[in-house]
Amino acid sequence: MKFFSKKKSLLIAAAMGVSFIAAPLTPSFAAEKPAYTQEQLNDQMVMAVAWMQNSAEYRELCYQAYNVALDRVKAAVANHKKGDKPLAIVLDADETVLDNSAFEAGLIGTDNAYNGKDWNEWCNAAEALAMPGAAEYLQAVDKLGVDIFYASNRSMAQVPGSMKNFKKIGFPQADAKHMIFKDTSSNKMGRFEQVMKDYDVVVFMGDNTGDLPINSYHKSQQERNALVDQHKDEFGKRFIVFPNPSYGDWEPALKQDDKFGSYWGLTAEQKSELRKKSLRGWQPKGDAKDGVKATR
Repeated sequence: MKFFSKKKSLLIAAAMGVSFIAAPLTPSFAAEKPAYTQEQLNDQMVMAVAWMQNSAEYRELCYQAYNVALDRVKAAVANHKKGDKPLAIVLDADETVLDNSAFEAGLIGTDNAYNGKDWNEWCNAAEALAMPGAAEYLQAVDKLGVDIFYASNRSMAQVPGSMKNFKKIGFPQADAKHMIFKDTSSNKMGRFEQVMKDYDVVVFMGDNTGDLPINSYHKSQQERNALVDQHKDEFGKRFIVFPNPSYGDWEPALKQDDKFGSYWGLTAEQKSELRKKSLRGWQPKGDAKDGVKATR
């Protein structure tokens, strides 16, 4: 069989009066949509972390929480009688007195998900800052003779690094007795009950509903909200809560099923979609009129 070049074949066809219509070149398969990455998911934290690190409003809320708590402690000390249980406060550490926002910011712009190895390195580095007003508040509580129990879900292996960090930024009572970190369970109720056996706890403080003794551990979103509503009269009194929009048990609770924590098995794209579906939104019916600029 004799083969001709493409150019020669076209010349022969033209001479024979044959016309060709170029057919569009189509790929044999549709282009695949690029996968949604962990980096894209991490970028969703930008506004939350920027707010925590930079806004005056975050500082205001921290000062407000510590002021309310200190007033409660002072009142309890004033009313404390001989023979009463000793007084104590119980508080979480991370995002309650310790500012870990640098760790969260370090994930932004990378394809790294949160993992225990990196978190352990961060805890041992002892570089977390004190939240605005935290050291002053804790020192004032200490001077009043009240015990301070740090009920953190950092692991027992992270106590040495955390103790170094606490002392470095002026947190009192940073010792083995008072640093009641996670041993086998992230559920803090057992630790709360142990403290309450021997102490009159004036305030519980945290950034997560699980930091309060209301049995919210691994509950669904609806159950968590219902428990908070049941205890609404205790907020600003026995319960002091700090804002933390960057992480917490509220996030896995967005996946409303019977398996708390199954959220963490989702892909980055599935997590992003779930977050968006949880929102209540509003859209204007039409474009703004010419010359009218939307303001807040």
